Amino acid sequence: MKKFLLVGLGVITLSTLAGGKYHWDQRVEAVQVNVHTEKVAGVQAVSEEERKENEKEKAAAEEEKKRLLKLDKLNYLPPELKEAFKKKIEGNEPVHLMILGSSSTPGKEGAWPKELEKALLDTYGHDLIKVTLKEIAGKTSEQVVKEDLHKPLAEMKPDILLLEPFLLYDNGEIRMSNRIKNLETILGDFKKQNPEVTFIIQPANPIPGAYYYPKEEADLEKYTREKKYVYLNHWDAWPDYNNKEIKDYLSEENIPNEKGNKVWLDYLMKYFIRG
Repeated sequence: MKKFLLVGLGVITLSTLAGGKYHWDQRVEAVQVNVHTEKVAGVQAVSEEERKENEKEKAAAEEEKKRLLKLDKLNYLPPELKEAFKKKIEGNEPVHLMILGSSSTPGKEGAWPKELEKALLDTYGHDLIKVTLKEIAGKTSEQVVKEDLHKPLAEMKPDILLLEPFLLYDNGEIRMSNRIKNLETILGDFKKQNPEVTFIIQPANPIPGAYYYPKEEADLEKYTREKKYVYLNHWDAWPDYNNKEIKDYLSEENIPNEKGNKVWLDYLMKYFIRG
């Protein structure tokens, strides 16, 4: 009987030890699995964080590269326009150039304003320059001012205004002193909307055999330079207005034809795109 009890006690002891070992092994395995899972999760979390950080650094580097490329394009600009472009680059905005004038500044395809817009966009890109074209046909500067035709355009707040101030259409209709007043009104309204606007003034196209018109152009240039605005005298690129050859560059209405548009365009291209 005593022997039987000893054998039974031994079986119970072995069973208890075996059960305890199994339970211990299970706990150890569970702990190891948890530790491994936590390590993997930790590595994944670090990897995800590093990936996001790398993507952020890559995006920042790409933006800086674009900014430097834009700044490099400033080398193609005339000095007086570089500051306006630089400010916009730093603000990550395009410069707004508005081209405004009479029937000598038409918005149709093939005319110099449209071709200039294409050339500027090709050179500087949509992210660096935005161009608005506006032809106010059949109106004198007096009518433009009295009818406030320019005011909605001023409200668009262009950074640069390339203006052909109705010089030809005013010819024989309005005294030069009144034209200057109209011009000052137009420019003043643009400046109210954007005090930092840059003005670029240019005459309309030359016409053959004119007498008073060239003197009016000279007065316009004098006024512009006195005000320290930019004056683009593209007449220098045309045949002399006293030479009959100039008729080959104009339509019957004395508006630039294909040849006239090309002369005007080429002159402006040399101003806006350098280097």
